[in-house]
Amino acid sequence: MTEPRSQPANAAERNGIGILGGSFNPPHATHLRLCRSALEQLPIREVRVIPAGDHPHKRGPGMAPAAHRLAMCRLSFAGDPRLVVDDRELRRAGPSFTIDTLAELAAEHPGRRLFFLIGSDNLPLLPTWRDARGILARCTVVTWPRQNHPVDDRTIDALPFPAAERATLRANVLAMPADAIAATDLRARLARGDTDLPELDEAVRAYIAAHRLYR
Repeated sequence: MTEPRSQPANAAERNGIGILGGSFNPPHATHLRLCRSALEQLPIREVRVIPAGDHPHKRGPGMAPAAHRLAMCRLSFAGDPRLVVDDRELRRAGPSFTIDTLAELAAEHPGRRLFFLIGSDNLPLLPTWRDARGILARCTVVTWPRQNHPVDDRTIDALPFPAAERATLRANVLAMPADAIAATDLRARLARGDTDLPELDEAVRAYIAAHRLYR
C-alpha cells in the first residue's frame, strides 16, 4: 500500500491544511502523535483540531460538555503553533457535518489543499456520512491506523465508492504505529478514580480533576 510521501523540502509545497475532527472526550497522547505524523508526512503547514459539536456519530451519555472538551483541547495542543484548535463546530447550531466544515475551510482558504484525517476504525463508516462523495471531492482523506482495524485491500475494496476514489484512499495512509488508546477506556478508568493516566497531558488531568469530569 502506498503511503503519503515524506514532508516536502520546499516550504511552498507545505501549504495544505490538515483537519482532525473528533469528540476529544478527552484529548489524549495519540491525538498529538497523529498530528505530528501528519505534519511530517503530508504537505501541510498546520493541523486544525476541531472538536465535534452536535454530531450524529458523537452522541452519548458519557460526552463531556462542549466547553470542557474545547478547554481540554486548548490545553493538550498548546505549545505548537502548527496545531490550531478550531471551535467552529461547537459554535454551529444544530447537527454538525464534516461536509459543512470542509466547505467553510475551502471558502476561507482558496487554493490550499485540505487533508482530512480519519481513523481506520471509522473508515468503513465513511460511506454513511452526509455527502460522502462530496467529502472525497473536497479533500484528500488520509487514514491513520487503529489497532485491530487494518487498512488493507479488503477494507478499501468493500467501500461503495468508484475505483478511482478507492485508489486515492488506498494511497493515503499515514505511516505510524497502530493506535491502541481508546477514550472509552480512559473515561472508564477516570470513573473508577484512576489518576495514573500517562496518556493524558498533565494539564488535562488537572482540568479533569478540578471539574470532576467523567465521575
